[in-house]
Amino acid sequence: MSKELVSIIIPTYGMPILLEKTIQSVFLQSYQYIELIVVDDNDPSSNARTTTEKLIKKFIEQGHCIKYIKHNKNRNGAVARNTGLEYAKGKYIAFLDSDDEFYPDRIEKLVSVIQKCDSNTPAVYTGCEFYRMGKRYAKFSSPKSGNFLVETLACSFMFCTGSNIFIRKEVLDELAGFDESFERHQDYEFLVRLFQKYSIHAVSEVLVIKNNENFNLPDVEKMIAIKKAYIEKYIGIIDGLSKQDKKFIYQKNYLSIAEHGFKSKKRGVAFTYYRKANALGWVSLREQMRCFVLFFYSWVR
Repeated sequence: MSKELVSIIIPTYGMPILLEKTIQSVFLQSYQYIELIVVDDNDPSSNARTTTEKLIKKFIEQGHCIKYIKHNKNRNGAVARNTGLEYAKGKYIAFLDSDDEFYPDRIEKLVSVIQKCDSNTPAVYTGCEFYRMGKRYAKFSSPKSGNFLVETLACSFMFCTGSNIFIRKEVLDELAGFDESFERHQDYEFLVRLFQKYSIHAVSEVLVIKNNENFNLPDVEKMIAIKKAYIEKYIGIIDGLSKQDKKFIYQKNYLSIAEHGFKSKKRGVAFTYYRKANALGWVSLREQMRCFVLFFYSWVR
């Protein structure tokens, strides 16, 4: 295995509650040819900026090397990722959300795998674990290799987290990084463009932790706007698909809005979109039960 530089980009916004553990997971990597880039998207006058600066300073004083880039105002996560790409020197790029963690051998294993992939497969992902309040509540250990364009348009491609995409920088540059108009669905939006040309390789090991604390979830009205922008951007692709694929894409997105409606206690909106989903075909028993549980909790929480 040749020793190629890997750039790990951490965009951070808000109080850095889990950022220290995130950074530590980078410095514990068994693979040594790494540069760490932290992009601070906080407003310069915010407490979050001050706290983040102190944390980064502590790591640097301990002898760690960090490229620390600070935005002059809050711009959004897609912009922060693109800023990191501008500074990245690595042949490969790993994004790491500021509340997620890598297993110590993740980068070493993925470099070894991606070097064996052909030019049509420039990205790799793995299994993952989901944690909340320090406790694991779910595990995904069966990722699949291939092209998942339809599933990504439906926002149902199971890649766990944006921290799970390991990719050649030249392809990120070719695809012009992330669409900065998207404050949400940034990962799905990028993956649609990836899957228009390329496939992804799966590694059936759990090598990333998603700390799913839900610190910053949008309300249902904002989620509707996000879904509308997402569908409108790729309506040309969707219209070219089979009738079955189109129904699948719309149904999954409608169900996602319904779930956010229940979480936001906007039950009327939730039922409207659940009915839209149901009108497109059979809603699976699993999805019916999930909506029922969320409806129940919308009353008791």
